Amino acid sequence: MLPGSRTSFKVRSIVPDKKERTLNHRGLNTGERELAGLSCLPGERVLQRAVLVRKKLCSREGGGWLAGTLFCTHFRLAFVPQDGQEQRDGDADPLLLGEHDVALTSIEKVVAVGPFRLKHVTPSSALRFTPEQLILYCRNMRVLCFLFDRLTPEAQVLQMTYTLARAYQPLRPSSILSFQNAALGSIEMKQLLSNRRRDPNMNWFEGVADWEAELERTGTMGWRVSSVNDRFEMATSLPRYNVVPQRVLDTELKRTFAHFHEGRIPRWCWRHPSGSDLLRMAAFQNNIYHEKDDIRNLEALLFGVQQRSLVVEVGDDMPSTGEIQLAHTRLRALCLGDISSSLSAPDEKWLSTLEATHWLDHVRCCLKKATEVSCLLRDGHLTVILQEPEDRDMNCVVSALVQVMCDPHCRTLQGFQGLVQKEWVGAGHRFLSRANYYHDRDREEAPVFLLFLDCVWQLWAQFPSYFQLTEEYLQALHDSTHLPLYCTYLYDCQRERSRRSQHLPQSYTPIDGCPERRGRFTKPMATPTSAQPMLNGNLSTCQGDGAPDCVFLFSRGAFSSPSLLLPWRATGSGGVTVGGAISGAGWRSHRHAPPPESPAGLERLLRGASTPPSGPQEPLLPLLLSPCLGLWRTCYIRGPLQAQAFPHPAPVPGHPMDVLAREVEQLRERLESARAVTIETESHDYDYDCDSNGSTPYLVTLETLEDSMPNSDQTGDTILFSAT
Repeated sequence: MLPGSRTSFKVRSIVPDKKERTLNHRGLNTGERELAGLSCLPGERVLQRAVLVRKKLCSREGGGWLAGTLFCTHFRLAFVPQDGQEQRDGDADPLLLGEHDVALTSIEKVVAVGPFRLKHVTPSSALRFTPEQLILYCRNMRVLCFLFDRLTPEAQVLQMTYTLARAYQPLRPSSILSFQNAALGSIEMKQLLSNRRRDPNMNWFEGVADWEAELERTGTMGWRVSSVNDRFEMATSLPRYNVVPQRVLDTELKRTFAHFHEGRIPRWCWRHPSGSDLLRMAAFQNNIYHEKDDIRNLEALLFGVQQRSLVVEVGDDMPSTGEIQLAHTRLRALCLGDISSSLSAPDEKWLSTLEATHWLDHVRCCLKKATEVSCLLRDGHLTVILQEPEDRDMNCVVSALVQVMCDPHCRTLQGFQGLVQKEWVGAGHRFLSRANYYHDRDREEAPVFLLFLDCVWQLWAQFPSYFQLTEEYLQALHDSTHLPLYCTYLYDCQRERSRRSQHLPQSYTPIDGCPERRGRFTKPMATPTSAQPMLNGNLSTCQGDGAPDCVFLFSRGAFSSPSLLLPWRATGSGGVTVGGAISGAGWRSHRHAPPPESPAGLERLLRGASTPPSGPQEPLLPLLLSPCLGLWRTCYIRGPLQAQAFPHPAPVPGHPMDVLAREVEQLRERLESARAVTIETESHDYDYDCDSNGSTPYLVTLETLEDSMPNSDQTGDTILFSAT
């Protein structure tokens, strides 16, 4: 029996009993684990257990409540149904969580619900009631609801609440990854990890052969793989191997690292089928003296194998990490529907509140920038360089999105995984700092990678037949970012992974280890057969009449030539001057693109984008207007949102987004019914063009029937009439 009152206690004042101390220090042996029904990883310790617990199932799980036992380890919160042990397939990955589990690092907030009150639970909370229900709000947009039965021992309820509060939000921030510090260093875990096999069809971009294979796949000539950064002496945040022009020797390359922020020099990422090269780099160090030999090497890196170079300033018109974090925080608060907060948006203002988060605005901005770069690359024979002050956040987003838009290989499962490995993991994106697992880098926290996944989902939603990977795979990858078992998300650069990973695997697999779910990660994808160019008016970019050695800047939707673009260049050199004046035929041959705020410029940018690509070299240009970008509902809204406030099972209405979606679907069905009836009754009023055999199809669009179909939504759909 716990000291003090049965209905009033302070969480931090509870002293663990003998049973908990035993579980905490020794863990359960193999036999006890089998009796408990919980399959633990090597080194994983059970801290607390509560019986007679029911878990609220979401609508996709069938709804209702599932009875079982709740476990809290120092790694996860696990729920085991009472009808048997954990439902794990024999081929399931033991490192992957079950469908009813959640990692402690993924839990953002725990709310205890009583008969007439509720409270946000923290390690220093003082509860004056025995919780009847625990609601978990997770970083991956999940909402988990656990209901304690009246027969559940009160001591177990209080101990579970106390243990969970201490585990998911420890008093010492460094102990949040105690599982990694203890269990992952055990002999059993090292043996388990050493037996894991990598996907042989995926390019991991960890050796010279991997980069050479990418150069060969893209048909790239004039570039080579340099190992000058093999020991991370030149740039600690860059990978060991980087692709540079063949004419730049390693001895010359070493002199160029000091001219860029953190030594992040211009390096090759990808080649467009038209012949353009995509590079990325950090900002110049303008306070460094540029010697003559250094200038020659710098310009060789900037131009690559082309005679014209275009620097795309990514940082100017893209959201900052602070803006991304603020928007995601607002989106999470809106979609999770926190019952302990009085700031929840009413149903009638839900969509306007969603717009006010600005999350979709940031998604649109990223897609727009990637669209612009894709159109620049499509013109051919141009070096396009993405420049960001640190080259570790938005450059990753834009570079990866451009390749998804333009390269069908990157829309396959292995190709997309290799793309993440190349443009995010190897390029030094700060996964650990942006995830803020230790809760000690609040100013650096920003879900940049999740923003990229949302952008990819927008492309998938508009062009589903051009992707081999599915929405379920993107969602699984989204969830795995909050599972600290993989070196992909536990470190900020390849240097840290090589020193501290302890042979940890990299993850592009789901947190649910069911092989049946993995089978739903891929589907057949369309293969463009026509090579005819698509008509569009996106950008008037560099043509073949430009003068050699021209360097331009593309920022905020317009071309310019600022004086500090290349600090070492003198007046009259290649069309660029220190004073900002423009000379040379190369610049005069280009028109300034309209600013992004201009309606005419936006119309030109999006013209023809709704048409699927007609050739293998045509990029996927998404529609960027507000109605064309949707909320990723299966990822952001997937918890029992309205039902979580009820302490006992009861039928409740759905989420307002679900209700609105059902109403829209009902209206669509009524319109389709009316359209079918109108076509059937009035088809005799139309003449059919037939060939001599009387079997030539005749295409009729709904726009031609709008006078006779007053109930039509006039979507421009095409109906095929076969004349006989």
